[in-house]
Amino acid sequence: MTEFITSLLVAVLFAAIFLFGGRAAYRPGQRGRRRFLSFAAGISMAFIFVNVLPGLQAIGETQTQYRGYFKTLFPGYSIYLWTMAGFLVFYGLETMAVSTQRGQEKHAADDGHAAPWQMWVHIGCFALYAYILTYLMIWTGKDMLALSLYGVAMGMHILTITCNLSSHYQAAYDRIGAYVLALACVAGWASALRLEILTAMIVLKLMAFVAGGVVVNVAIAEIPKEKEGWYWSFVTGVVVYTALVLSLS
Repeated sequence: MTEFITSLLVAVLFAAIFLFGGRAAYRPGQRGRRRFLSFAAGISMAFIFVNVLPGLQAIGETQTQYRGYFKTLFPGYSIYLWTMAGFLVFYGLETMAVSTQRGQEKHAADDGHAAPWQMWVHIGCFALYAYILTYLMIWTGKDMLALSLYGVAMGMHILTITCNLSSHYQAAYDRIGAYVLALACVAGWASALRLEILTAMIVLKLMAFVAGGVVVNVAIAEIPKEKEGWYWSFVTGVVVYTALVLSLS
């Protein structure tokens, strides 16, 4: 029951960040806000190194040892190939978003009018991403502590994604996109409770794919841009989260 309530609170937290986190998007001159986003980026980066990468290594070793159970091509590389696929997909989405934004600026497009299809592809893919994050949370969250750590790290990750989407699409995101992403979080949580869990092989592939997405979103949306970031705030986030995980491990 405790895990149920904790997972629900984490799902609601993710939804709330998508709904209201865009207000924290960085604007030139907002030094305090930029410091906080750098701190959030540091927490997410620490999550990559102390949670995601060791987990992927363990999965890869399991596949290699039990090839009869994990029937897949290149068992020693399969998980990393799925991680690379996630990286490429989300890097492609960001490239598409940037090129679309430049095209709008070039032609003085009005965001209040019909949005280009690229925007909805971008937001739709992140809705699927949010759905998988909350779906996998139920499967991988062993106890209240693990769920809480996941909520903190991914909540900070989602905050910077929200700020990035808000900076790309502004009014269109606030008007529709935020609600789509918030509903995806709740839907992922509810689906994990009501539907049978997928096969272990599919779940592992989803975890690897999402890991690739986390890596590239950290690189694109969370690492401070040139002359905008606050290095020591970023380092503080890394040290705080890493120390917390190591002290509890």
